[in-house]
Amino acid sequence: MRWFWGTDKNAIVENAQRFAAQGEFDNAIAEWRKLRTGQPTDSMIYNNIGDLYLKRHAPAEAVDAYFQAAAAFRAEGSTLKAIAVYRKILKVDPARYEVYRDLGDLNAERGLISNAISDYLTLTKRCLKEGRTQEAIDLYRTIAALDASNVEAKQRLAEFSPVSRAQGESAMQRATTGEQAATAIEDPTAAPASLSREQPQAGPVISRLIVLEAAVGKIREGKYTEAETALTDLLNQVPGDPEVCRLLAMLHLKRGELAVAKAEFQFLAEAATRAKEYEIAESMLGEYLKTEPKCVALHELLGRVYQQKGDRASAVAQYGKALALLVESPEPDMPTLPAELYADIKLMDPDSPFVRRFAPVFEPTDPNQEALSVPEPARPGPRSEQDYEIRYELGVALKHTGSLNEAIEEFRVAVNGSARLLDAYRMLTACLKEQGRTKEAIAAMEQALADSRCIGDTAVSVRYELGRLYETEGLPDKAVQVFATIPSFLDVPMRLKRITNDG
Repeated sequence: MRWFWGTDKNAIVENAQRFAAQGEFDNAIAEWRKLRTGQPTDSMIYNNIGDLYLKRHAPAEAVDAYFQAAAAFRAEGSTLKAIAVYRKILKVDPARYEVYRDLGDLNAERGLISNAISDYLTLTKRCLKEGRTQEAIDLYRTIAALDASNVEAKQRLAEFSPVSRAQGESAMQRATTGEQAATAIEDPTAAPASLSREQPQAGPVISRLIVLEAAVGKIREGKYTEAETALTDLLNQVPGDPEVCRLLAMLHLKRGELAVAKAEFQFLAEAATRAKEYEIAESMLGEYLKTEPKCVALHELLGRVYQQKGDRASAVAQYGKALALLVESPEPDMPTLPAELYADIKLMDPDSPFVRRFAPVFEPTDPNQEALSVPEPARPGPRSEQDYEIRYELGVALKHTGSLNEAIEEFRVAVNGSARLLDAYRMLTACLKEQGRTKEAIAAMEQALADSRCIGDTAVSVRYELGRLYETEGLPDKAVQVFATIPSFLDVPMRLKRITNDG
């Protein structure tokens, strides 16, 4: 029978907090465990236990506790708090890829479709990397159901269909010829020989080769429209023909249509990799990277090609290039990729220069300091007040579970809404203050005051909080200047008198 409610429960919480403050984490954990009831209300208990295990440098036990906390939050319907805890799990152990399915499901449930798709795609790539094709197909179907216009999902589902696989198996047998045909664009003397190599003399095949050779010539001459028309006609006859697709990709690349060319090269290289045609995949990716050497996605893909081929040194080099590019210019569509790349590099070559270079980012030496994340650029602004509201609520959940850095990111987005303007700035300031980042808290309040929507009572509250922050930071002149604009608000008269007398 549970006997510790009321005063006894409070005493247990006080004991747990006291043990934690003294660094007696095992005793603190034991106290929190006394409060378990087997009900969803245990969510924060498990969250606190996870935090304590983390301070005790027991990440595996922390992750187990966080999973229990997330499950409890989901059971009680606290979706945003569950999302916050799943994020903590990934911060502790980025290799727990199964979490991305839970995150995707929860984000979809909350209407954060772009976040859900990003989570599902992260898991899908891992499934393909580990050969779990059916699971990847199911995830692509889920993505397509959420966003019927998602290009990657449509392409992959078409590729994995029985008809596409049959065509792909037949077409991949001719892939080397397609590679030589593309090479002929750069080397005109190679075209006739490569296009006629060991081809049967049947009429339709000869006709096809003539069209391919003519298309190579047109691309070489810069007559892209004529070449594209001819190649598209061939593709309509044999959908998925890798020789034709490769030439079309080269055409788009030479015409400067990098976004289209990138998608095509990526698709073809991944298909070649799955068929274990590694040299073809390397060649295609290399061609694109000559034109756009800062393409993170294709450096990462080329690293995977080398890794599957067994060439670890080359894989590390490509992963390192991608990681360096992401650190220099973070990409919002790849929020988890930097940590994944670092983990892969360290696993393959712990002594790599890239490990030494980026260890301070992903593995801080201070055990009490959270691992840093690569700074992300500001997320695209949400499209509605409801979206801003969701960001605010997620920020509150993250703060509640102790994930202050992530909460700050959400509040920085939420301040763009109108309904939660003041609340978001207050919560942002509170998080920054809790981390001892007073100067940044001041900057947040100054931004709030400068916002054209900060008027009336809202402006009064912001001025008051800003004045208090100036006091805390030892800036009495600025505090007086702000307080003077609201001389009769709350305890401002007393504060002004104290500052003046101290001065």
